[in-house]
Amino acid sequence: MVTTLIVVVALVTSVLVVVNLLTNLWARQHYLLISFWATGVLLAIAWLAGLSWQSLGLAPSWGAQTTGLIWSAALVGLVFVGYAVAAALPWTRKGFADARTANMGVGRFLYEAFLRIPFGTALMEEVAFRGVLLAAVSGAWGTVWGVAVSSVLFGFWHLLPALEFHESSSTTDRLGNNWRGKLLTVAGQVVGTGLAGVVFCLVRLGSDSLLPAIALHASLNALGFALSWAFARRLRSL
Repeated sequence: MVTTLIVVVALVTSVLVVVNLLTNLWARQHYLLISFWATGVLLAIAWLAGLSWQSLGLAPSWGAQTTGLIWSAALVGLVFVGYAVAAALPWTRKGFADARTANMGVGRFLYEAFLRIPFGTALMEEVAFRGVLLAAVSGAWGTVWGVAVSSVLFGFWHLLPALEFHESSSTTDRLGNNWRGKLLTVAGQVVGTGLAGVVFCLVRLGSDSLLPAIALHASLNALGFALSWAFARRLRSL
């Protein structure tokens, strides 16, 4: 079992490293296609390792999917309310400023918010971290280790995006653009996303379905992106 776990973790990590390099450095224009490919490969790894659909949170039963949909709707609603409050408060509104959305047209925005984020980012990452990794490690070492390993790897998965975030977000201006500022941004992003990974794991385990984790992840990213885009357009029109 330990040997199988090591092989699964090594294979999943290898896929994620390749995807991270391709989507952040070498082939950004093919992000969605690469994510779909990676999702298929990850599910194939799970199948070859003998992981069940139930252990992945993808049980095809009507009851499991109904519960997942209920959880998903509730979580998306909470995210919407939370973002609405944050956007209404002056001291939190600045957090939505992101230079990457400043000159983005409507077509690109729709692609990012409704295709790239939910079906590229959220789906692939949840299958990888809260699906295959969580199931494999939990099956061998227990749930606590499953949550810990998948969440730590999820944090380090955001190393390259953290560097881009440092360059584009006004919230990092006070840290400076030297190596120390970049280090603080990267460390904060890794720790923050690692903790977010724990939350996603708890949602996955509590609902017994991967769907709510996907919905929570997608809504956090897509709604946050939508507010950032709207904020940038408003500033541009002033």
